[in-house]
Amino acid sequence: MKKKVLTFVLFCMAFTTNAQEIFFVQNDERGKMDYYSLSSKGRTYIINNEINLYWNRDIVEKQNFLVGAGFKEPFLGRISHFDERNPLRRLVFYKDTQYLVILDNQLTEIGRLSLIEKFPEITASYASLTAQSTIWIFDENSKRWCILSSLKGQLQFVSNPVYHYDFLTSDGNYAYWKNATQVYGIDIYGKIIKEKILPENARMLAINKNKIVYQLNNDVFLFNTENNTKKQLEEIESKVEKVVFGVEFLNILTKDEIFTYYIK
Repeated sequence: MKKKVLTFVLFCMAFTTNAQEIFFVQNDERGKMDYYSLSSKGRTYIINNEINLYWNRDIVEKQNFLVGAGFKEPFLGRISHFDERNPLRRLVFYKDTQYLVILDNQLTEIGRLSLIEKFPEITASYASLTAQSTIWIFDENSKRWCILSSLKGQLQFVSNPVYHYDFLTSDGNYAYWKNATQVYGIDIYGKIIKEKILPENARMLAINKNKIVYQLNNDVFLFNTENNTKKQLEEIESKVEKVVFGVEFLNILTKDEIFTYYIK
């Protein structure tokens, strides 16, 4: 990704109308990237299991370059999930080795935890941050969601067993699972929220508050559950492999391309 991409995106943001909920910015070659996210301050991507962060100093320093940082831990295996919704406390989850690593805003490691050593009774299949910087974990053994208060804290189970699901995810203070056409969710206290309904055979890809991205055949849609409207993302015509929701941008990765949309 070249620096001119970010410049173009910022230009588009400045001239978008308030009536638009989402608009297409651009697509680019994916290359070897396993993860990509964009913000007005910079971008993050993962290549060959290494996290790279580049942020734009132009606004502050009026200089024409990007500076960045990186993180790689080859002994922990493949990165299963990377959560950077809190730029001061990023979470890296290694499912194969059951490790959690916390990084700061410079991608410097500030803590790690072996779930196998501390909680041998569970097997985490999913982990992400809550809005309070505690950690969502889905335990494959008990089929329950739990909250880890900190890397030195204890687990608190907050859901009944979830035996039937084909997708797990979260968006901060809510955890979700999809079963057939229904999307269920709980908050960090275990309170069940109203389920959301997707079309039959829809493949859920991501959720962010009242917005769900799903794919039906090769068509991709952004579904607003608050007003029950949907918009087809017509630029995408192939199978989606990953979706990354940011504060300002939605990034969708297919096998060969990355599609970037500005959202509000």
